Amino acid sequence: MPGFKICDYGNNLNGAPINTYETRRKHRWYFETLGRNGTNMPSNVLLVLQKATRPNFVAEEPVMHHNQEEVYFAGKHKWDPCKLSWYDVEQNPDVSGEMWTWLNGVIEIGKDFGTNLNVNTPQEYKKNAVLKMIDGQGTKTETWHMCGCWPKEVNWQELDYSNTEIMLIDVTMRFDRAYRE
Repeated sequence: MPGFKICDYGNNLNGAPINTYETRRKHRWYFETLGRNGTNMPSNVLLVLQKATRPNFVAEEPVMHHNQEEVYFAGKHKWDPCKLSWYDVEQNPDVSGEMWTWLNGVIEIGKDFGTNLNVNTPQEYKKNAVLKMIDGQGTKTETWHMCGCWPKEVNWQELDYSNTEIMLIDVTMRFDRAYRE
């Protein structure tokens, strides 16, 4: 395969292939910080984060028509929201309660069912996050900084008496921009 060194027949025993590259693994990552309502999410809540997506860049494609052809240019760009899934721990940390607190940093949902919905200012609820990928020894190999993060959607999942699966809480986290360190 061009650009990928699978084996080195000159430096091995009996002509056997030697794999010299380690690939990134899906399970080697963590959020160093995830901002929430003026503070960072408690570290014990970040420990029960089951899965997350890395930032995904999307660019519009303005098209220019000319005779029988079309040519494309890079237009406005955006970052798709990240998806986060937490195990719903009910002791310490109370993950469901932490997600409720995070959501209420954006929209203060009162007990009077809809008569007191106040959207806070972005200065109060937009926070930053740092996602790190690590190798097998725990050394940082990739760092993503996400700016202006907030929970766009929180889904506490369905309940079912016939199901014994572990409950998850899914969060769609919107952010303004990201950069890779």
